[in-house]
Amino acid sequence: MPLTDACAIVKDASAFSLPSDKTPPLVFVWLGDKFPGWLSTALAMNSKLCGISCILISSKLAGRLPSVEQQIFIEDFYTPPRELNVQMGNVSPKFRDGFWIKTTERFFVLEQFMDKFSCPALFHAELDNLIFDVSSLAPKLDSFGKGVFCPRDALDRGIASLVYINEVDALRDMLLQLSQNSTLFANDMVLLGHMLQYSTKFFSLPTENAFNKGTCPGWSSLSVDKLGGIFDAAALGQYLFGIDPKNSGVFLFNFFENENKGCNLSQLKFTPKFADRKFSITNREHDLTFNVYNLHIHSKQFLQLQDPGRFNDVLKKANMGEKSLIAINILQNRLFKSIQSRLMR
Repeated sequence: MPLTDACAIVKDASAFSLPSDKTPPLVFVWLGDKFPGWLSTALAMNSKLCGISCILISSKLAGRLPSVEQQIFIEDFYTPPRELNVQMGNVSPKFRDGFWIKTTERFFVLEQFMDKFSCPALFHAELDNLIFDVSSLAPKLDSFGKGVFCPRDALDRGIASLVYINEVDALRDMLLQLSQNSTLFANDMVLLGHMLQYSTKFFSLPTENAFNKGTCPGWSSLSVDKLGGIFDAAALGQYLFGIDPKNSGVFLFNFFENENKGCNLSQLKFTPKFADRKFSITNREHDLTFNVYNLHIHSKQFLQLQDPGRFNDVLKKANMGEKSLIAINILQNRLFKSIQSRLMR
């Protein structure tokens, strides 16, 4: 059975209400005027796997998307701040339709969302992630304190693949830091890295670095045992399912090794348990097994990964040390580009 057979009701801001059981929701933010083709499938998979209520914040121009429980139009509550008129770290606002500006703007959106709807806590994930059962995770994170919880893959870089926010003031602190020093931060990852280094309200979530008990990556992460699992900043999902096709060649294979990977990825064994909404990883070198709360599907290949057979086949081959062809990216083909260019003249 595919992982996208769950259907949900779409609501706008006027009908929005927080979950009645007070469980923090999982909030996604899309700031573009058009949804990518893979997004509906990604949201449907997450709605089925994450174990909590899912909310999509998006623009009215992009339209409605019936694969998520609740959808809120950004125009109904959000006012863009003046800080976004300041160019961050000399990043071109034209790059991929303002990609780096939007990845930072989402935190302004989340801050105003928490204010508008009196939301005391939420999970936030980037849309190209699979979130496994986090239904019991919030109380575990709350026991460590109040603020923003984020994985990092370098001392000065946080990656908001899956984050938890249980104090909106901590988010405001980060946005104030941005408004006062915008040119210091090339992107949201550097901004998060700065806060993780210097703010007591920002907490580092454990990643695959946890397999290297004797190796200190330069920062302290929260206890894996107390949290019941680890988080994927980027390396695990990139290794299993490849990188964004926009950054690859014609043939997209898996086994990409991020330069900031936290352990020897070839020593890992991957075990999905879709019926239980779980995913685990075993380090065969150290005989350690950890639950994984998210996988960063950097390649955006949700349309094929919704089929558990295909998903399991890629993992089975990876566990045997064999690569898989993830996608054929015709748009990266030079001949295709040449023909397309001539036709457009």
